[in-house]
Amino acid sequence: MFQVLIVDDEESVVEGVAATLPCPRLGIEAIHKAFSASEALATLAKHPVDLLITDIRMPGMSGLELMTRVQEISRTTKCILLTGYADFDYAKQAISGGALNYLLKPVDDEELITAVEQALEAKRQEWQGVVSRERTERTLQENLPLLRRNLLLELTQRKRLPPEVLEGRMQTLGLPFAHGDFIASLMVRLEEPFIQYDDYNLLLMEYAVTNIAEEVLQEHYTVWSCRDAHGYLVFALKPLHKQWTPEAAGDPAAASALQRPQATEILERLAGVIQNFIQATMKGNISVFGGAWGEFPAHLADMYEEGMLAFRRHIGGGFLLIQPQEDALARPIQAMYHLYEPPVLTDLLEAGRWDDFRSKIGRILAELAERFVGSGQHALEAYWAIAGALAYIAHKSGYGLFDLVTGDRNLLAFDSFHSIGQMQARILELVDLVQAELEGETRHAHHVMIRRIHSYIEQHLHNDVSLQAIAQEVFLHPVYVSQLYKNVMGESLSDYVLRQRMEKAAFQIKHSRKKVYEVAELVGYQHVPYFIRVFKKYYGMPPQEYRDAHS
Repeated sequence: MFQVLIVDDEESVVEGVAATLPCPRLGIEAIHKAFSASEALATLAKHPVDLLITDIRMPGMSGLELMTRVQEISRTTKCILLTGYADFDYAKQAISGGALNYLLKPVDDEELITAVEQALEAKRQEWQGVVSRERTERTLQENLPLLRRNLLLELTQRKRLPPEVLEGRMQTLGLPFAHGDFIASLMVRLEEPFIQYDDYNLLLMEYAVTNIAEEVLQEHYTVWSCRDAHGYLVFALKPLHKQWTPEAAGDPAAASALQRPQATEILERLAGVIQNFIQATMKGNISVFGGAWGEFPAHLADMYEEGMLAFRRHIGGGFLLIQPQEDALARPIQAMYHLYEPPVLTDLLEAGRWDDFRSKIGRILAELAERFVGSGQHALEAYWAIAGALAYIAHKSGYGLFDLVTGDRNLLAFDSFHSIGQMQARILELVDLVQAELEGETRHAHHVMIRRIHSYIEQHLHNDVSLQAIAQEVFLHPVYVSQLYKNVMGESLSDYVLRQRMEKAAFQIKHSRKKVYEVAELVGYQHVPYFIRVFKKYYGMPPQEYRDAHS
């Protein structure tokens, strides 16, 4: 079904054209009306218009200009132009600009219907071409690598696909994997210095590492790879050698044979070749994990999660681990020292000792690098403690940590850290952000408090503006009010009150006829001789002399 837009500055023309078109016969589901080019553009922004019928001569933007704008917005929208002038130059501009037809007003009904029918048929044929088998196959070939990667990623995330659906997708994508195939897996994590690169260059490095790995592995395996959400490279490997391929997926003897040393040694050797080649040619480190063999696709997600666990346990270092030994994973776990050494992280934050907080983080991460090299468990413990302390101080200040970290949420994602150095940089960035936000809010709160104090003084200058009275007004201790004011404003509160009294007194003496005793009462002095002494000390002359000097 099509949508048509009719544009003319004469309402009668628009209504006439709309009434003429047999919508059901032509397959028109909606006719939109506009009485100027600006209205037409607004309609085009809201609706997917298939055909534009517009007058050429309109106030403001002409129909030819409108057609050009429409072609910029939607190149698939067809155009028919209407005009009351048989001008060959107009016709030539219209056709060269992409109009399908050029009709003279008043338009003959049959001629209009025929032109609209031809335009919509051209539109229909375009869509048929878009969905044609030839274009679909060409599009599939262009996107084949992406579709293959996405399917493998879905399987690692335990997406359940009926066997016939999975077989169909793999056949369409040209993947020589089938239900019951025994496969191995490798996972690769880029380490220093790759993880310091920006997103674009890191993607280039991942692409290069993937190509190198596939080149090395394809001698012994059919290789299928993808990149997961954490930036890890995942490889599903189907052996090419018949002695590694069991006749039946459920044959226990065949499954056991896959675990024999030869298969494991070859996979470990190839992984080492990949690692060494990247160190030599790309001057960077990668960590490689290869888990146990399994059945496709039933065990693929388990193999992936085993690799994720291995990467969490080992932070940085460029390790190579094929079928990890249980005894290595079961070593006694030792506790960290600096993480729990007093003063603890929350105590430092409560005291506002941000520099000491950073120093403690430095000691914690140095201990990680020295005593717990590659231990993802200890790194996670440290990260949770530091992030938890920051969340605590944010909550205590009336904010959520997510409210303060509105930009890069990777600052709060432990899985985004691939080395202790990267973890330290991200944590310190998070500390800087939280400190800046909280101190900014504190400064704002202080200035709000100062405005309340000034307002109170201004309204009660004739009365009691003692420190005790001001403190009661703002519900704070007098000593704290005095210190806060001094720190924020750079002058004492008593100096500010004196200045306000003297300036108001001087103004009244200069610009009013009030007696000196009246001015004294107005600014809070009940004892006139004392007011005169204070005024003389402040301005160098008594009030009356000051008035005479400025009269």
